[in-house]
Amino acid sequence: MLDAARILERCEALARHSELPGGLTRVFLSPQARAASDAVLGWMREAGMHAQLDAIGNAAGRYEGDRPGLACLMLGSHLDTVRDAGRYDGMLGVISAIECVHLLHAKNRRLPFAIEVIGFGDEEGVRFGTTLLGSRAVAGIFDSKVLAAVDAGGQTMAQALSGFGLDPASIPAVARKKGDVLAYAELHIEQGPVLESEGLPVGVVTAINGFSRLRVALRGAAGHAGTVPMGLRRDALAGAAECVLATERIARGHAELVATVGRIEA
Repeated sequence: MLDAARILERCEALARHSELPGGLTRVFLSPQARAASDAVLGWMREAGMHAQLDAIGNAAGRYEGDRPGLACLMLGSHLDTVRDAGRYDGMLGVISAIECVHLLHAKNRRLPFAIEVIGFGDEEGVRFGTTLLGSRAVAGIFDSKVLAAVDAGGQTMAQALSGFGLDPASIPAVARKKGDVLAYAELHIEQGPVLESEGLPVGVVTAINGFSRLRVALRGAAGHAGTVPMGLRRDALAGAAECVLATERIARGHAELVATVGRIEA
């Protein structure tokens, strides 16, 4: 049987690799990401997989089938986090997949296909504002233009990859060829309240929201707070507040639409 206690223990262990004391923040190509990847690669090897860090920073393990070189079932999720994240977001899918392979290995069982487990190095895009880098590389749709993206400290992604010991020029080799992957499956904690509200233990995803990100600048007119009459004011922050409420109102009017204003600066 799968060892549920070990899955939870390993999720707890990964959650300790955080730059946020008392919480969990682990961004792409950080020292904390290195520590988490090293732990995951070690667990993959214990489970009988050949494992290594690929050129985009994914922790990738492969458990061969009943003969070498077979197409694979790909399992996994991401290892990076948003700021102040939950300890099962992403990690649960990676650790559970490793545990499945561990069980096969313990029984000395090989399948008529290989299994690849991937802990994607970047999904959230917190550091460089570019999401899904690990899976884009695997899918062969990584855009090399994002290597010029700059983090808050002024470092480019290309520089960060090199500093992490990776070769940005090798990223195209991460892509899987057509026929290499039979299917992809990912176990993930639900990040909304639907299953809990309906008393259900598990759900199967049949669709996912696509998204667009917009950055908007509203410009008003400066004026003395005590002497400019209300009718003559052009307060940018007040206008932004109206936009936030309008965004929420529009989304509530459409059953399949969600919208969030996640950041505002005055």
